[in-house]
Amino acid sequence: MLKKLLQFAKLTLQMTLAVLIGLGISHGIYVSVTESIRMPTMAEMSDLDNVSGDLSSKESHAVELSRQSIVQVLTASEKRSGFAKMSGTYAVYDDRFYVITAAHGVHGECEYFFVATDDDSIYDCIRYILVDQHIDYAIVEIEQIPNRQPVELTNVIPSNREWLQETSALNDVFYTGYPNGLGPLTFRGSVAGVSEMGYIYLHSYAWPGSSGSGVFSYDGNMVGIIIALNVGFTPAGYDVLEDLVIVTPLFMIDWDTAYEIMEEQPPENDTGDTGE
Repeated sequence: MLKKLLQFAKLTLQMTLAVLIGLGISHGIYVSVTESIRMPTMAEMSDLDNVSGDLSSKESHAVELSRQSIVQVLTASEKRSGFAKMSGTYAVYDDRFYVITAAHGVHGECEYFFVATDDDSIYDCIRYILVDQHIDYAIVEIEQIPNRQPVELTNVIPSNREWLQETSALNDVFYTGYPNGLGPLTFRGSVAGVSEMGYIYLHSYAWPGSSGSGVFSYDGNMVGIIIALNVGFTPAGYDVLEDLVIVTPLFMIDWDTAYEIMEEQPPENDTGDTGE
């Protein structure tokens, strides 16, 4: 009798498991079909993770680095009304957080420097590390940003010999920024050449607000910071070439001084120096 009961219980359990597995498969198919025909939400379409599946793995990695680390930079001063808007790259070094951007938009002290990821998420400057108005780059320590992924400085700056490839003609690059305050928007480009001063020329596109965007190479390195569009003289006068972009390469940054300052604790009430 006991043996029959055990066999019956075993058979019942097997049938129950088969039914549950069938229901699970049916539910999975239903969810899959439902998701395949559902219109995506605006949040899904504009999400930083929404990157084309047609890219190669290396392209996807570079684009993701660019998109996940992008921030909008807002600066002002006592002498100026309103905010100047640029782009910047969120970075981490030794468990502290920074934004790397162009210097020409940094007009005031640290208290007038902010970074934003949207209208409701604005983060404060802690101190200026380096602001070089001549070469045109700025490194600023900021508050930690929870909805962005910082690039690790020690991993994304090209090493000495890598710069030969990163500055080679037609080397593929990507950047994300806030042109005209829109975005973040992501663009593709390629290296067109290098100036006598060492600045990189890109065949890409940029507009006001793109300044400060970090440029990432096909190999996933951060190669520079967008600072300007090329301006040339034509028979009609001076004209802006929107598809020739000028970039400050990261090898022009004084990293020895920057790291030395980064490793110091910021003094209380430090407002930094714009370098002006």
